[in-house]
Amino acid sequence: CDPGVSPSPGAVKVTPGHSPQDLALARAHALPLLSVIADDGTLCPPGGGWLQGVPRFEARAQVVAALAQRGLLRGVTDHAMTLPLCR
Repeated sequence: CDPGVSPSPGAVKVTPGHSPQDLALARAHALPLLSVIADDGTLCPPGGGWLQGVPRFEARAQVVAALAQRGLLRGVTDHAMTLPLCR
C-alpha cells in the first residue's frame, strides 16, 4: 500500500507517461515504464498479445466484453477528464 494512493475497492491504474504523480509513484515502486499504445493508436505487445494491433477504443470495448464474459465486470462509469493541449 502506498500512502499517496487513496484506498479503493477497485484497481488502480498508474500511467507514468501521463502525469508527474504517476511517474513518481512508478519510480517509488520500481515499476517498469511500458508503452502499451503505439504512435498509430493501436495496442502494442505490453498491452496484451491478444490486443496487439487493435485500435485503442476498440481494445477498450474488447476488454470490457472479456471481463463481462468472465463475470468480472463490476460496471462502467464515465468520468470527466482534463487533457491539456499545446498550441
